[in-house]
Amino acid sequence: MAGEIVIVGAGPAGLACAAALRVRGRASIILEAADRIGASWHGHYDRLHLHTSKAHSALPGRPMPTSFPRYPSRLQVIEYLEEYACAEQLHIRIHKRVTFVQREGNWVVGIDDGEKLRTNVVIVATGLSHTPIKPRWADETSFDGVIMHSSEYHNAAALNGRKVLVVGFGNSAGEIALECASAGLTVAMSVRGGVNVVPRELLGIPSATIAIAQRYLPSRVADGLNAPLLRLRYSDLAFLGLRLADKGPLRTMVERGRTPLIDIGTIAAIRKGDIRVFPGISSVAGSTVQFENGQSFECDAIVLATGYVPALSGLLPDIVKRFPETSRPNRGDLHPHGDGLYFCGFNPAAAGLLRQIGIEADAIACSILRRLG
Repeated sequence: MAGEIVIVGAGPAGLACAAALRVRGRASIILEAADRIGASWHGHYDRLHLHTSKAHSALPGRPMPTSFPRYPSRLQVIEYLEEYACAEQLHIRIHKRVTFVQREGNWVVGIDDGEKLRTNVVIVATGLSHTPIKPRWADETSFDGVIMHSSEYHNAAALNGRKVLVVGFGNSAGEIALECASAGLTVAMSVRGGVNVVPRELLGIPSATIAIAQRYLPSRVADGLNAPLLRLRYSDLAFLGLRLADKGPLRTMVERGRTPLIDIGTIAAIRKGDIRVFPGISSVAGSTVQFENGQSFECDAIVLATGYVPALSGLLPDIVKRFPETSRPNRGDLHPHGDGLYFCGFNPAAAGLLRQIGIEADAIACSILRRLG
């Protein structure tokens, strides 16, 4: 077993790494905690579509089908991942939750059923979106309605509510708020900090295509080039109750790991008054949400589109020693300590996470070949 590479997670990153290794003649085994591949995609809300075009979202060696639209749906991504795993003949073991990865001469990977695998190389591919972040507020236990994370949200009808508050301003928040408004619900968003907004397309060109063309430019320079067009498109954000971030979208992504809102209609709905905007929440009680500026909003459902944290703290016993400040690898560092422990899928990218995963998988496979000979 020490000769077989172990990959933790059968999402896009795990599949991409296994395929990149296979084409180079290296065997791997993927361990997946859930009962299927791409488990997080099965759990996403119903109307989710890729925010980057299919041309920039394929995994190594296999483009997305020509029958797919430019921006594939959640179900189409699932179909693609399942067909990818089959076509690439990947070795996947489901219902195998990894409980620890630690160094004992070589690497030992512990599984919840007591099995232990020994290997020279481990790739952690559990990704950024693993454990939901759920903020808490004073008196929220007295809230009359339902409070759920976006990972639990499926569609507007399932909320069984008429007034909905969406907390956050990322892509999940924007799309959930837009869906609820389109379904005729009274919708508000709570936006605490500064925001960056980019259109999904500019003059018919996907924003991801523009980001790829600018990929060799420093983020500050690229933001400067794009700023005039973004100002023209979104000059009224302050009037709408949104505060512009102090740094541009690319720089914010590189330095803070925060992706901008890719606008698919959310800003238009705010302009029309279909979605109201409030600042951060100060308290929640009864059916009333109180905001930091003294305003309030009556609602019967709160959706927390407040993001996720990686699952590394429960996976690596020595995580504090490895990553004392961030609890995760630094941006772009796929092999942080040069000891056979790799990380794939932890770097958000302007051109799309799936494209970035493919780039990382190829880089990791090449590094492993150099390491193992």
